[in-house]
Amino acid sequence: MVERLIRKHGIGAIALFTLSLFAMPHSAAAQADGQKLYDTNCAKCHGPDGSGNTAVGKAVGAKDLRAAEAKKLTDAEIFAQIDQGKGNMPPFGGTLNKAQINSLVPIIREFSKKAPPVSKKAS
Repeated sequence: MVERLIRKHGIGAIALFTLSLFAMPHSAAAQADGQKLYDTNCAKCHGPDGSGNTAVGKAVGAKDLRAAEAKKLTDAEIFAQIDQGKGNMPPFGGTLNKAQINSLVPIIREFSKKAPPVSKKAS
């Protein structure tokens, strides 16, 4: 019977389904791990709210993760910037493994869902 199912539906479909269960960190534990990694590695510059409004962040010109620019980034671009660094941001690929970097992507995405405060111009 198993052989018939494999022939009829293909082993590829079964393998893809099984891999999809492990490929992306969607669990609450993975989200918590990502938040811990953010707090440890990213918040020094980007701040707890992603604004970049910290002493270190201001000194190095850390990007506001809530800005429109961040919203335009794909998950792959976010991953690459964390992995390889960009501008003044150092690469974390030597410190964090791929799974850890992947767990940071949804954290960054959450910041980009929050609009930065609109600055009021003096009249």
